[in-house]
Amino acid sequence: MILVMTSSMVHSQQEASFSLYMFNHQLINPAYVGAQDYTQITMTNRSQWQQFEGAPITQSFNIGHRFRSKIALGASVVHDKIGPLKNTSASLDFAYHLNLNNKNLKLSLGLKFTRRYNSLDYSIINPLEDFDITFSTQPENDSKINFGTGFYLHNEKFYLGVGIPNILEDDLVGLKRNYYLITGGLIKLNNSFQLKPSLLFQATHGNDLIYDNSILVIFKNGFWLGPQYRAKVNSFLPNSKNSGYYGVIAGIHLNKNMSLGYAYQGSLANQAIGITNTSHEVLLRIHLVPNAKGFIRSPRLF
Repeated sequence: MILVMTSSMVHSQQEASFSLYMFNHQLINPAYVGAQDYTQITMTNRSQWQQFEGAPITQSFNIGHRFRSKIALGASVVHDKIGPLKNTSASLDFAYHLNLNNKNLKLSLGLKFTRRYNSLDYSIINPLEDFDITFSTQPENDSKINFGTGFYLHNEKFYLGVGIPNILEDDLVGLKRNYYLITGGLIKLNNSFQLKPSLLFQATHGNDLIYDNSILVIFKNGFWLGPQYRAKVNSFLPNSKNSGYYGVIAGIHLNKNMSLGYAYQGSLANQAIGITNTSHEVLLRIHLVPNAKGFIRSPRLF
């Protein structure tokens, strides 16, 4: 009775989380589609909490292309598996781009239309009672339509965006509306080194406001390395009490059309009881650049 009376609400991760969001804005903001003058394809694979059976595993695939000077279309697929729960989201993204001045500052407005499929696999659940009625019948798969929106202000050295990938909430699976604010840029130090700071704020109803901060050192526009951490805004830095993580990001331009990135996370949660939660994420980004005369072929960093 004492334990019941002193219990409190526990909030968990809502949508799939990615460490390399600064190279893959389309997942959280449809207005990013067509921000470049070429077709962009991005693939990611993320494995969380590797010591746990049934830990989250997430894959994503994105493609975006600007067909005209102002109109862009894209598509994305995200497959997320957590224990017996699987969900797959297939999205179509639309963006409209406006030139704000003669210094290549642009504002993009985006819409996202999503079909989300949820399924629960009872075959991997081992109840204490062999004939538990709760797990006797395989539930039907659930399918829902959702939509999102966002804006994206950018040029070659700066970006600022707000995205709401799923506006409609889903009480059946506990999905709440998530708001994302992203900003970052490039700071040239000299002919060899640049800094790429990135900042993300995520707000979810019922959860604390969290933020993700990273700063990458880029060497000769071809290799980058830098620290990253995620924490609650009210705790400022990750700690064992309020959780969060410290990590590192690395990447390389394999050539002018292909980039490879990697992120490592070392969580501070549960270390007091001997559990170390680590996560790994790999990203591959491909640019299909047209062979047009005078086209700038130097690799983009966001």
